[in-house]
Formats: sequence, structure tokens, C-alpha cells
Amino acid sequence: MDRRTAYLILNCLPGIGPGRVRLLINACGSPEKIFEATAAELSRVPTVGNKLARYLLDWENFCNPEQELRLAADSGAALVNWEDAAYPAQLREIHDPPICLYVRGELETLRDSAFSLAIVGSRRTTAYGMRMANALATDAAHEGWTVVSGLAHGIDTCAHQAVVRSSGRTIAVIGSGLYHLYPQENLGLAKEICEKGGAVISEFPMLYRPDRHSFPMRNRIIAGLSRGTIVVEAGLQSGSLITAAQALEQGRAVFAVPGLADQPFSQGCHALIRDGARLIEKFQDVTDEFSLLPDARLASRQAQELKEAAPEPPLYLKGLEYRIWESLEGGEMTLDELVNLLDEPPSTLLPVLLVMELKTAIIQKAGRIITRGPHKNIQKSTE
Repeated sequence: MDRRTAYLILNCLPGIGPGRVRLLINACGSPEKIFEATAAELSRVPTVGNKLARYLLDWENFCNPEQELRLAADSGAALVNWEDAAYPAQLREIHDPPICLYVRGELETLRDSAFSLAIVGSRRTTAYGMRMANALATDAAHEGWTVVSGLAHGIDTCAHQAVVRSSGRTIAVIGSGLYHLYPQENLGLAKEICEKGGAVISEFPMLYRPDRHSFPMRNRIIAGLSRGTIVVEAGLQSGSLITAAQALEQGRAVFAVPGLADQPFSQGCHALIRDGARLIEKFQDVTDEFSLLPDARLASRQAQELKEAAPEPPLYLKGLEYRIWESLEGGEMTLDELVNLLDEPPSTLLPVLLVMELKTAIIQKAGRIITRGPHKNIQKSTE
């Protein structure tokens, strides 16, 4: 078993979360060696015990890696684990970062999400809340920030839509597998986010259906991806308050938009302000909080100029990787066409294609369409 497959399986198993995975890796030496351990060795790992050890030993009853990769490829999604360069550095810093992320859309947006802000709020909202969410998200996009939200009805939807209209970048974190995107009414919005350079991501396996536990888990990722969380409108029972609480726990900034004193959708924001959240009325209030940080647009522009000035280092591909890259010289191909041309089964090609996408050698689009990626200095490995 290779390391990528080991991470995929660990992400699928019930009861085996990020904390236990770290303990298991410390005890066994690596993700793949976990599946070589005996029941006695596994059960001795703190917090694992006999029940979870049995899950690890009987992993084939809970996860079909080949099917999972096929479903991801069919939806145009890449699978990123916490060792990959595409895994966001800010998210890796939280105490329980997701083991894997399923990413549909631009991996580059996820990789370059250092200047990200979450904009969240109530599903049931007012015209005022929608107006504020739209203004804040639009200004954030114009200032070069990536906007993170949860694709839910109400404030989340408004924030995503405003960024898309502004030709900015937005990341939608969902509380289900990508195959069962929730809410279904936002399927078109999710597609537009991906087409406009953003991404839709989930830590849950492809076929996972949303439940009451998955949304609080999703909220920690929204907060973890972001330098700060803006709560636009929220009642006292709003899930966005969970996101704000997790942002505070992670040491990130929390902002709240004030509302009318007699409106229930204002009570959550006012409670946050009383507890120390920064009151904001416009996006400039947010940028003032980060005044000691480099300007997002300037940092992005300088990074791009340096990238363009420096020669691109060679990317070495070996064996099947280089054969695939050569096959794409004439343009994009479908997975079926590559299977026929290279005489290799999908089960062999899919994991190689995923690794190549993470290296930016190729891009996988929806419908199993593969094309060469942005990396131009490709060379054949002599190893």
C-alpha cells in the first residue's frame, strides 16, 4: 500500500480523525505502516483501543480506494492530503486539520489561500444582511482577498455570488461529499465558482451525505482556511457562531457586522461584539485590522513578478508519468482515450494522474478530460 492510498483509507474510516491519525503515525512510523500493524499493536495506541483497531484491520469493509478515486475523477476532483504542497498552510496550523481534502476547481486557489477571509451568517437573512454581505465580499474580491464560505443559503450564497460577479476567487467548503453536494439548489453556483477560478472542497468521502455532525466539522475548515472570520447576520443559535468560536480558538481574528437592536438576526453579532469581536461597518475596517500585514494585492503582484522573472525549475517525470505527458502533446484527451493509447487500466492511471496534477504537470477537468498543466519545463527523469 502506498502513502496516498493509506491517507485516503484513514480519511474514510469511522472514528479515526486527525488526532488519532497523528498518534497512529507516531506509533507506527508512517501512514502505510499503520495497516501492517497487528491488532495488539494498534490497540495499545492511546485513544484507539480494540474497537478502532478492528476498523483499521477490516478497512476494506469501510473503504474502496479504487472506487473513491474513480468517483473523484468523474467529478473532476483532486484528492489532497496534509503532506501535499497544495494543502493550505494556514489550515495545517489548526489542531485538527483534515486528513484529506477533495478539491473540485483550481488547486492553485487552495494552494495560494494565504490571504483568505471567511464571510458567514444566517441561512434566513434580511435585505440588510444580504446588502452588507454583498458589499463586503465585493470589496474583498477587489482587494485581492480570497473569500471562504459554506455554500449554504442566505449569507454564504450571497458572499459567493458577489465574488463570482467581481471576478474574484472564492472557496466553498461543504458539509457533505462532493457527490451529494448540499444544498442541491446551489449546484449551479458551485459549478460557476469552479469555472471562475475558485474551488469547492470537502473533507468527506465522495458519497458522504450531510448530517448534523458534518456541518460543525465543516465550519472549523472555513475558520482554519481564513486569516479572519466576518459574521454578517446571525441569531443566537446560528451555526456561524460556531465558525466564529472556532476562529477564536485557532487564534484568528473575528469581525461582526452590527444590526438593528430589536431584530433576532442581530443578536448573535451583538453577542460577538460584546465578547470582543471587532465591530465593522465596511471592508476598510477589516483591512485596518491587518494593517501590519503586507497588502494582499501588492503581495500577490510582487510574488507574480518574481515568479515570472525567475526561470522555472525543471519538473522531472518518470515512467508512466512522462508517457502520459507525451500523449497530451496534441491537446486534451479523455481518460478512456489515454487508457486505449497507453494500454493501461484506469486503476493504474488514476493515482498517477492525481500525483501529476498535484505537481501541476496536468489538469483534470470534469468529464474525465485531461490536458497539460501550467508547468512548462518538463523533463524526463533518468532514474
